[in-house]
Amino acid sequence: MSTWRKLVAALMVGPAMLSGCIIRTSPGYYSTGGGTVVAGGGYSYAQLLQIGGNQANYGYVTMGPGFTPDPVSVNVVSGGAYNARQMGLPGGCVGWVTRTPDYIVRFTGATNRLRFFVTGNTDTTLVINSSNGTWHCNDDSFGSTNPTVDIIGAQPGQYDVWVGSYRQGERATAVLHMTELDYRPGM
Repeated sequence: MSTWRKLVAALMVGPAMLSGCIIRTSPGYYSTGGGTVVAGGGYSYAQLLQIGGNQANYGYVTMGPGFTPDPVSVNVVSGGAYNARQMGLPGGCVGWVTRTPDYIVRFTGATNRLRFFVTGNTDTTLVINSSNGTWHCNDDSFGSTNPTVDIIGAQPGQYDVWVGSYRQGERATAVLHMTELDYRPGM
């Protein structure tokens, strides 16, 4: 391993250990020009996306079953430099996301259904890593270009949420909603 790669690995792993995030220890991405970063070298989502950490682009919330108000809504900006379709995530995971989750939900109990959905004027996607490490994704739902993810039998723990843009380079304001009720895009 070259001296440069060892230095990059040391610099990347040190801060990651402090923040509790998962990070790769050698370069696994490359620029395609114009600042776009895509997966390369056979690296997977676990090496590119920050899961289980404490940092989120638009904050976090701690809530439990029966939370009020319902829904909880937060303003976000969709999109990023990472293509979810190329990360080895389960089927249906698409869109361009950031490395850091857009929002973190720390859920304190179990509930029958925890629903995440996005409203906005552009084609957005959802990528969620649930408390048990399962990935949940959606592109379009309820006849719209807004995504919805239902987590049935949601358990306590951390939910890392990314609001992606379907089209590369598109960044748009949107609203992420979390509910236990039957709210959905268009309501």
